[in-house]
Amino acid sequence: MANASLQSFLLPQHHSFASNGGSHDGSPSALFKLSTNTGSSISFRLHPNTSRSVTTTSTTNSSAPTPVAPAAASAAEEDSSPAPSLDLLSRQLAAGDYRQADETTRALIIDLAGESARRRGYVFFSEVQFISAEDLRAIDELWKEHSNGKFGYSVQRRLWEKSQRDFTRFFIRVGWMKKLDTEVEQYNYRAFPDEFMWEIKDDTPEGHLPLTNALRGTQLLGNILTHPAFQEENQQDEAAAAAESATTDDNKGRERPKFMKDFKPDYSF
Repeated sequence: MANASLQSFLLPQHHSFASNGGSHDGSPSALFKLSTNTGSSISFRLHPNTSRSVTTTSTTNSSAPTPVAPAAASAAEEDSSPAPSLDLLSRQLAAGDYRQADETTRALIIDLAGESARRRGYVFFSEVQFISAEDLRAIDELWKEHSNGKFGYSVQRRLWEKSQRDFTRFFIRVGWMKKLDTEVEQYNYRAFPDEFMWEIKDDTPEGHLPLTNALRGTQLLGNILTHPAFQEENQQDEAAAAAESATTDDNKGRERPKFMKDFKPDYSF
C-alpha cells in the first residue's frame, strides 16, 4: 500500500527531544520519523538531519476490531426494550405479570397523551383529554379481563364514586394506604413498589391496580376517572353511590374521622 505522508513540519526550537550537535542557525539537528509496523503499534525513530519532514507508513490491519461508540451501545440497549403497546400489555396481564403490566400501562398513558408528554416523561392532568376514549377503554378492558373484574380504571371509578370522590377514603379502600398497628386509627402511604400488591390474592383490595402516580396531586387520577371513556358507567356509578350513601355510614354529610382531618396528603407513589 502506498505510503501516507503527514504535512511536513519543523520541530520547535524550544523542544529538546534529542540533539547531536545542532546547527548554529537554531534549526534542529535531528528529527523524529513516525512509522507504523504491520501490527497496531506506533514507533518513533531518530534520523540524521537530512530531511525536515516527518513521515509515516500506514498499513491496514484487517484483524483489528472496530471500536463501538458508547452512544451507539446505549442506543442498542434502548432499542432492545419493547415499545409499549396493547399487545404487550395483554401478554403481560395474561401471564399474571401485574408489576410489568403496571409499568406498560403508565408508558401507554404517556405515549397516548401526546408528544409533549413523551418528551417530558409524564402526563399533565390537562393532557388526559387528548387520550382517545377507545384507547383508554381498551386498556381498562384488558385489566378487567385478566383480573376477573378486580382491577381497572372503571373499577377504580366505581369505588371512587362510592367514596364520594374523597381521595383519602378512596386510597384506603383500594389499599394504596395501609392501616398502622397503633391504638389510635392511623394510616400511612405504601412505599412504592415493595409494599404494593402485585398478585391477586384473597386479601388483595378491589381496584388496587393499575397505579396512577399522584406525586403531583390527584388531578391526573381525577381526570382519568372522569374521562368520557367511562361516561356511560359514570351514571351507573353515581346512582350506586347515592344508594350506598343512603344505607351506610360512608355518606357525604358525615364528618370525616379525626385522622383524616389531621392527615397531610403526600401521594408519593
